Amino acid sequence: IKDSRRGKRFHPFILHSIMSTSYQNNGSYEPVAGSEDTSFSETSGSKNKLKGAIIAIIAAICIGAVGFFSYKAIFHGSSDKKAVESGNVEINKHGGLKLFDKENRYVFEDYDAKPTFSSFLPGVAGYFGKPVWSFYVNRGQGIASFGTESKDYPIMEFNPANKAYQLTAFVGFRSFVRGTTSLHSFESEPFAPSRSRNLKEKDNSALPKRIMYVGPNEMEVEEFDATNSLSVSVKYFVLPEEDFSSLVRRATYANTGSTELTLSILDGLAQIEPAGGRLDGNLKNMGRTMEGFMGVYHADDTLTMPFYKMSTEPGDSASVKIEEAGHYCLSFIETEDTTA
Repeated sequence: IKDSRRGKRFHPFILHSIMSTSYQNNGSYEPVAGSEDTSFSETSGSKNKLKGAIIAIIAAICIGAVGFFSYKAIFHGSSDKKAVESGNVEINKHGGLKLFDKENRYVFEDYDAKPTFSSFLPGVAGYFGKPVWSFYVNRGQGIASFGTESKDYPIMEFNPANKAYQLTAFVGFRSFVRGTTSLHSFESEPFAPSRSRNLKEKDNSALPKRIMYVGPNEMEVEEFDATNSLSVSVKYFVLPEEDFSSLVRRATYANTGSTELTLSILDGLAQIEPAGGRLDGNLKNMGRTMEGFMGVYHADDTLTMPFYKMSTEPGDSASVKIEEAGHYCLSFIETEDTTA
């Protein structure tokens, strides 16, 4: 994908469709030793107390102001500044990000550097739609597993939370970018754990800023990389009002720098599980054997619509059930000239 115009947005829009269906010092004044005029000393002491209090208050205000502006200076450094300039998030009075963005979604700042958590996209697809079962964590690009009906019918193999925290960034959705500007060339992987921030460090401005947004029927992760002048956002939501369950993933790439940028992008999921009945347990217990039943159809030099399904449904039964349902994926690029 190549475009040299500044600010040009690339929108790989990937649609996974399924056919089968969140002190005081307390201090006290003491007269100077040897003073003979007690009244003067007391008055002087009161004035000194007042001056001392005023100076202490001014000093406290100055220290607080320095701390506040210092925090904001760190927050507004490079990648952090790009996050604010995007317009999605706002700064609160304490210098951090507000808890909700302009679309009233919860803002989870530096999500991949925080303690782990997991959640699900709502299983809602409208009155006539069929929901997709989708599980996500605050690691990598979020989605840890999804499928039809339940975890037993995966399109992306299900892993429990303790394993999903470790594996999602490596076996889930990934993006690889090669960029070229007039000043330099670079290769990077947005949302890679190797470039996560360490919140114990005072200054992480050289590392990308990452934010997760959680809405009523969507989840989005966004990365701002000031070093390479690139921002990447990935949004997931359930496709409503369709006779099949489907997860939509929309990845947006934008040039945030002042120079021309050319991008080559590899983006998506490395492996999709086929349709084949209650498959999750078999994948874990005899995965290699299951591969013998798997097939990818409609994918050759003339067809680019792969259809993933088992030849038959595996099971301890005397009868053989031919698998007719399957999983498939639609992908296309959306630009200013070509929209969905």
